[in-house]
Amino acid sequence: MINFAYTAPPIEVVTEPLVLAQNLPSQHDTSQVQDPLVSELEAPPETSSPRAVAPSLSNRVEDLEAQVSDLEANQVSPTLTLSGEAIFGISGVVGQEVDEATAFQSSIELVFEASFTGEDQLEIAIESGSAPEFRFNDEITPEGELGFLTDTDEDLFEFSELAYEFPISDRATVYISTTGDDLEDFNPILGDSATGALSEFGSENPIHSLVEDVGIQFNYDLTEDLNLGLGYFSEGANDPEIGLFGGNYGAFAQLAFEPSDDLLLGLTYVHTYNDSSLETDTGSFRSQVDLDRPVVGNSYGLAGSWAPNDRLAIGGWVGYTNARVLNLGDAYILNYALTLAFPDLGQADNLLGVIIGQEPRLIGTSGFTIDGRRQDPDTSFHIEAFYRHQVNEYLSITPGVIWLTAPNHNRENSDIVLFTVRSAFEF
Repeated sequence: MINFAYTAPPIEVVTEPLVLAQNLPSQHDTSQVQDPLVSELEAPPETSSPRAVAPSLSNRVEDLEAQVSDLEANQVSPTLTLSGEAIFGISGVVGQEVDEATAFQSSIELVFEASFTGEDQLEIAIESGSAPEFRFNDEITPEGELGFLTDTDEDLFEFSELAYEFPISDRATVYISTTGDDLEDFNPILGDSATGALSEFGSENPIHSLVEDVGIQFNYDLTEDLNLGLGYFSEGANDPEIGLFGGNYGAFAQLAFEPSDDLLLGLTYVHTYNDSSLETDTGSFRSQVDLDRPVVGNSYGLAGSWAPNDRLAIGGWVGYTNARVLNLGDAYILNYALTLAFPDLGQADNLLGVIIGQEPRLIGTSGFTIDGRRQDPDTSFHIEAFYRHQVNEYLSITPGVIWLTAPNHNRENSDIVLFTVRSAFEF
């Protein structure tokens, strides 16, 4: 991490004698200064005794010390911090119906963080990458998509984060962003795309991806252990013809309960409107409910993570969506996952991660069909394992594998196995 810091100049404390000096005569005429001092020193004992003077001087000194302490406690030194990560990936896919070449892909992200009061945070991040999706994600199934690489137009830099968070009370903060929400993923060890899970699905519950773009989030600590998050985000907020409330949007409520450092539990509710589909970007094609009709979604998530000791963390989630296709009916989508993390396996800061679950699957409709069916015919399992080797403070190398059984939740599709090696440089 590289720090560029501007530090405010030290506070100059002006003592009382200097303040009084502003009202004194010039140095060439000292009689007016000396006479009051001499008269005060020569005053009768009953008016100038140490007992009478000492309390006054002591009170003034204490008052000055209190003012100095207050100034020192409230001075702020604005600091701009630059950090970043460069990620390289070598990936290949094996499957009877897959014809993909081994690809070398890369991306970079630079993050600027600043604080103006010591309690707020402005975050600006830009990223660039060359990492097109594998063809099987477009032709066979969206499942198994890698989550650690970015693909930008013509490898140009784009904003990946533009957000400002600030407190409005001892318990409440406001988060404003043009690049998406700050939802808790309840996956503290595997949730980071540079050092945790390799896939999009392995990082967090897919219903969280329904909340994107421009919006505001309010976080409130109900107790020391319980936090409430409320947010609203809109896809077309920057378009004057659509506005903040006229286009696709996502609103959510989330409760996070953390009674100890070892246990984290969460409930999430997401309400969405999309003019053409559901768009979780993971799971089967049918689970996207892409019928070119407006879809109103109500999604519910339950998640948790528990670390019984320093070498093991067990987590997972369940996500359910009731997607109402306007003037047609309801579709029901389910996903779930179990995660296992083994920190410091082999050596300090290494990590073995395992994710087993079902990416979003259409489990039924109220009567209509999607691609000729009311539900996905079978169940596909997402099985992911990786081992992160921490070479040094800045570099980690993570080989891993993602195995998709019955891709697109259809046994007629042969299994797909994706191999990858991720190298992440963090600075």
